[in-house]
Amino acid sequence: MLAVVGAILPLALVVWFSPTRVMAATALLLSGRARAVPGAYAIGWVVGIALYIVLFTVFGAAIGAIQLPSLKSDAWFLDPIVALVMFGSAALAWRARPRPGIELRPPRLSRMIGRLTPWSALGLGLVLSIVSPLHLAVAAAVGVDIATGGLAAAAQLVVVVVFVLLSTSSVTIPVGAAIVAPDRAEAPLRRLQTWLAEHGTTLLVVVLLVIGVDFVGRWIAAVL
Repeated sequence: MLAVVGAILPLALVVWFSPTRVMAATALLLSGRARAVPGAYAIGWVVGIALYIVLFTVFGAAIGAIQLPSLKSDAWFLDPIVALVMFGSAALAWRARPRPGIELRPPRLSRMIGRLTPWSALGLGLVLSIVSPLHLAVAAAVGVDIATGGLAAAAQLVVVVVFVLLSTSSVTIPVGAAIVAPDRAEAPLRRLQTWLAEHGTTLLVVVLLVIGVDFVGRWIAAVL
């Protein structure tokens, strides 16, 4: 089980480093809205990621079964696809990065915060977690790794829970801290929001490139 957890940890970083999604959560927390609104957003975020991972874990065995006898990997065809998605997402993120000397504007998501109700915040969390080619690629890779890791059903469930908790903690931890201690959390949240606006995209690009290269290596190892 630990081997499977170790294999999917880098992919958890891709979800964890989602600057726009985290900035939406911090904007909700700093907007003075009722705590039910950011709480609902966090729930939608967690549920969406969990649904993706569970779905691809269930179908992962069938996906992994598509292999050739000479190949060493159960998901030989998936690795280059995931790598391309990582590289493409890195390129798009880099093009959209804040330019030096240009005043930073809050993302459109942050500007619509004032109109959100708990139910619409829940829906926003679900949409942001599900409607993402990057998250789709991550979920497919994680699901196949879990399904083909030779684990019992209970162990697979544990790995899914670990992945979801780790990958969504960049949203759930700030939300939880702000709900429990709103006065003490405000200053750190403002610093986090500023830091993400300035450096979040660069950090995400680095993570995507490193993981993309890793999947290229996995594919080469499978076909050679």
